[in-house]
Amino acid sequence: MIKNNIPKLLQDAMLGNTYDIDVITKHLKLPWLKLDIKFDLPTDTEVQQLISPDDWRKKWQFPDTDASYQVKDWNGDIFFGPKHFKDFLQLTAAEHGGHGDDEDSHCRKLRKKVDYEWKVDENNYVRRQVSRFFPDEEDINLVNTYVLPPGGYVFPHRDYASDNIGLAKIYVALKWSDKNSFGMYGCGNIPINQGDVFLLNNYTLPHWVYNGSNDDRIVIDIGANLHSPIIKDKIIEAFKKTFGSTTKKVDSHQNIV
Repeated sequence: MIKNNIPKLLQDAMLGNTYDIDVITKHLKLPWLKLDIKFDLPTDTEVQQLISPDDWRKKWQFPDTDASYQVKDWNGDIFFGPKHFKDFLQLTAAEHGGHGDDEDSHCRKLRKKVDYEWKVDENNYVRRQVSRFFPDEEDINLVNTYVLPPGGYVFPHRDYASDNIGLAKIYVALKWSDKNSFGMYGCGNIPINQGDVFLLNNYTLPHWVYNGSNDDRIVIDIGANLHSPIIKDKIIEAFKKTFGSTTKKVDSHQNIV
């Protein structure tokens, strides 16, 4: 039992201490959280639809013409994003200085300024799966795939966001063999298995990926409003499971219950 004469500030703190999604995702700078989310297993045909012949870096107009020292055979495709992509890139360059921030950050900042849309029809595998957790597409900023073929890699690097966010990228390991690795500086390899869904902080620490298998590594990357009800609950659930709060509830009479 807690004494009734403790200071009001302490009473208020004890009674009102709830989980804050902004504290968890922005302020703590955690490297990752594993979410209790499962995507349906795709068919072989659906997997092939995730592989794009287009060059991701050229599409986003990255200024470097020779990125061979940074990446090998890494590529991606957009499934949800800005409706008028060229206009979006021009606005990005004008307002935010081009490629100082990463793609997710640009899409997050301009979400209310330009129109966004699905690039695929409602029967598409990615759209069906993402819509289960984000039924309101206004909560979605960017959905894309990343494909890394056998022997492909991305060198150690940090992504940047001027809004100083932490955990932000929802990372679905759709096709991921045991010989794939995703390293995070000072934290070891992220313990990813095929089918896992993680919330990643790709901004605070250098990280890298390598595909040492004989198969393509395919992930779905989602940038979205983390206050959206379903995903917010999943993040808080993952935080509780990972860190195991020992805080007990306190009732209005200052009794531990």
